[in-house]
Amino acid sequence: MKTNLIFHELRQIRRGFLTCLGITLLFILLLLAKADAFVNNPEMESLLAGMPDGLLQTFGIAVDSFSTLEGYLASQVFPYLIVILSSFAAAWAGGSIAKEKDRGSGEYLFSLPYSRSNIFWSKAAAHWILMTLVFTAGSGLVLVLTFSSGQSVDTGNILTMLFAGYLLVLSFMGLGYMLTSWVSSDRTAVGAAAGMAVAAYFLNMLSGSSEWMERISYVSPYRLFDAAEIVRGGALTLAGCIVTLGLYVAGLVTGVQILKRRDIS
Repeated sequence: MKTNLIFHELRQIRRGFLTCLGITLLFILLLLAKADAFVNNPEMESLLAGMPDGLLQTFGIAVDSFSTLEGYLASQVFPYLIVILSSFAAAWAGGSIAKEKDRGSGEYLFSLPYSRSNIFWSKAAAHWILMTLVFTAGSGLVLVLTFSSGQSVDTGNILTMLFAGYLLVLSFMGLGYMLTSWVSSDRTAVGAAAGMAVAAYFLNMLSGSSEWMERISYVSPYRLFDAAEIVRGGALTLAGCIVTLGLYVAGLVTGVQILKRRDIS
């Protein structure tokens, strides 16, 4: 990795970083601002309890998740935080090499006195830095607003849930890196990578709608961790940690190996 290449990539995606940061923080503020209207509200619980079970299962709504602030975080805040950040992070990864080929800048960039692997790892480092900054800011805001609510929460469980989300974001970045070195169109790579993150979220959300959707949804990384169970004291599953980190590492290795063998011109 080269510092100047890392800063070059940071400058290239700074607009996307600021957009991602703004959207993430805004959604957290909006969702937690209305938490009092949902959490431990007998009228809301009665309303949800009166809905058809099929409708609740279709959209993955658990009535008891609204009885505590932790449950609300797991069912309402956590999914949106992760799907937003995963979409942007996957898009950055998917477009990292594809954009150079699409814009015609690849021939110049790869003629510099740096190996292709150096360029790839420098870009990946820049993406990891920005993703971690957004994730830290979002997680910090969640914790600040949670503590300021005055409700009793288990900090350890919330931190564990957030760490599970961090692993999920890494896995989608890995999927993006698998695409970037062999897709020549920036739009195609970015759209496909971000689309996978969004599609995986909807697969998980709709998993209760039918037996067929339940089977299909197992391809979604979101199924690896149960946020509702984690905030109740459950631990991260070893399989979930291995698969998410494995996808990230496999994506990086696949991306750099394909890049070494491809014609960039």
